[in-house]
Amino acid sequence: MPKKANKLPVAKTSYPVEAAPSKESRERERRWRAESGLRTIQEAEEIKNDKARMADIKALANEQVSNLKKFCK
Repeated sequence: MPKKANKLPVAKTSYPVEAAPSKESRERERRWRAESGLRTIQEAEEIKNDKARMADIKALANEQVSNLKKFCK
């Protein structure tokens, strides 16, 4: 008996799909991304300057690397 192909069904949306976002929408999205990026960079700087928090982050990162090494053997 031939093997059946393992293809997933294509999901159909139940909401209307816009053809292309408007220029205003693209500009709003671009502004939002810039603001989000700025917040991310500011938070990263705050974290880098917090010695205790960085020590905790490094310990957690080393723990996760160790776990991945065990898993990927």
